[in-house]
Amino acid sequence: MPDGTRTPELPDVPAEAAPYRVGYQGQEGAFGARAAHRRGLPAGFDSFERLLAALSAGAIEAAVLPAVNRIAGALVEPLEALAAELVEKGSRLRVVAEVPVPVRLVLAAPRGVDPEEIREVHSQLQILRQCRKLVTRLGAVAVESADTAVAAARVAELGGPRAAVSSEEAALAAGLVLLEEDVSDVRPNVSRFWLLERTEGPGRTPTAARTGADEAGLDGGFPLPPPPEPRVVLFRSARQLSTLSDAGAEVVTLPGDADVPVRGFAIVPEKACGAVAAKGTREGEPPLVWLGPPPEFVRPPRIPGLPRATEVKPPVAVAIGPFAAGAGRRAVIAGPCAVESPEQVLRIAKAVARAGATALRGGVFKPRTSPYAFQGHGLEGLRWLRAAGDSVGLPIVTEVMAPAQVEPLARLADVLQIGARNSQNFDLLREAGGAGRPVLLKRGFGTTVEEWLASAEYVLAAGCRDLILCERGIRTFERTTRGTLDLGGMLAARSLTSLPLIVDPSHAAGRRDLVVPLARAAWGAGADGLIVEVHDTPEAALSDGAQALLPADLEALCDEIGVLPGEDGSVERVRTAIDAVDREISALVSRRLELCRRVAGAKRRLGRPIRDEAREATVKARFAEALGGSVPETGAERLADALIGLGLHAEGWPGAGAPEGPDA
Repeated sequence: MPDGTRTPELPDVPAEAAPYRVGYQGQEGAFGARAAHRRGLPAGFDSFERLLAALSAGAIEAAVLPAVNRIAGALVEPLEALAAELVEKGSRLRVVAEVPVPVRLVLAAPRGVDPEEIREVHSQLQILRQCRKLVTRLGAVAVESADTAVAAARVAELGGPRAAVSSEEAALAAGLVLLEEDVSDVRPNVSRFWLLERTEGPGRTPTAARTGADEAGLDGGFPLPPPPEPRVVLFRSARQLSTLSDAGAEVVTLPGDADVPVRGFAIVPEKACGAVAAKGTREGEPPLVWLGPPPEFVRPPRIPGLPRATEVKPPVAVAIGPFAAGAGRRAVIAGPCAVESPEQVLRIAKAVARAGATALRGGVFKPRTSPYAFQGHGLEGLRWLRAAGDSVGLPIVTEVMAPAQVEPLARLADVLQIGARNSQNFDLLREAGGAGRPVLLKRGFGTTVEEWLASAEYVLAAGCRDLILCERGIRTFERTTRGTLDLGGMLAARSLTSLPLIVDPSHAAGRRDLVVPLARAAWGAGADGLIVEVHDTPEAALSDGAQALLPADLEALCDEIGVLPGEDGSVERVRTAIDAVDREISALVSRRLELCRRVAGAKRRLGRPIRDEAREATVKARFAEALGGSVPETGAERLADALIGLGLHAEGWPGAGAPEGPDA
């Protein structure tokens, strides 16, 4: 890897054999290196100017440039270097993706240096701005370095009462001892890097496809031709206003307008872009620089041809009464495969509501492989399902099989389900999409993720406002299960759509013993909900009894994944859920105490004091924030104190009055 002191020499390799080289400013161990590693083969440069010049010249295929930090806002130095490259040199570059990188900074010093001895803190200028409170608390002088890895190496070389603020990786590589961790003024801290490519010029033709899916939801990139006039505005949509006006910052002069320097940039919401542009062009005001499309620009969908299903927007939720799935809200839909009688569906409705389900499912029209199998009770069964749902306060979900069934089902059902067999029945998709009801669309046995989303497009194009996607297993060579639950496909769909995604472990398994493990896996993978089949006498069920959970199984599953019991549940049911929580708390406390023992051992080996009062205060603040208004403030503090006291005992200290306390 390059040492960061010069522009690396990169051989001219034929395009078909060359790697996708991503340049960054700094040395290995810097946060820019992390961003570059995520996108291709990293190549370090000792300055932003050389990095961008190499990109423009075709020496590398892409570059990552730090643009915005959660604490410091827009980052002056790299953006001004970009302005100079675009405006003064006329380079043709574009932003093809945004790479968010968590910034977890540590304070590190040579072995034997105590924090109170530190007189200098070395780091990159942008990083020092993110740790002002730390530098002030130490009473030290901030010393600028080219990047955080260089800072760590420099402190190790000089020794003495100095420290570096860097990544843990860079500090350990330099042989420094970690004194404090996560020292940013605001935590968690994140920097957003722009991935830049050329729009034309020497080297290989750039392609945004090589970078993978845009992690910020900005697929395809923005073409950036040289500005037609010097007074233009830097624009990134949906971002907080952040103008750069640091006193004393070096300015960039635009050609033909030598008396009007570029003060910096503005990152603004779309609606405010015009106002900011106008402000930047008033007489006597330095102009801003615009990187990107005009305010009326509409981000392209993630998949061309599917503008609704793959529209770039925040995750959406579908909510009906107590049911809500998507945008951070999660749900459990439960009930029998088939509605068999008024009594049966009412019994099961009460059982699933008691367990914690937020919607009741039940089939009244049944698509069966055999024409001689039970086909459902039709509209009469729908009335039984509706009555059962109303009796327990749950919305009802039922499957529709044909366009002619949509209108009568939509009169009573809260959600229309389109099953796997009909996932590409386009007439049905259109009819259900125009019914004015939420739709739950299952993935077909053999459909790809893109075909699944294309089916969703039919539903949305017909006017549906609330659509839920359901992964229910695909058909593979495996015969030990009914289907193969494709959680990878679900996660791939997550990156392509903002629609809620739930999972049906019952149909994927086809076996009761596998339903709960698959449900756990789906929940852990981030599914927005589950739809499971439940029957109180599965051996006598008229449909799919072999894959139906018992009501007690559903209760245990809900307790395990953290779904609360129904509000009308019995005292015993709620106490069972409390017992499950207590078991989790006990296991977590045991794990925490073991971690306290291990970190205490690590600190002793490094010669660091065991007690860290600042860390203890952070833990107390975390508990106060997490518990919010659910307990009195003193209650949160007492809970934190109790854990700290247990840590004290686990580390072998004689008591709370000991000179040093536990690691928190």
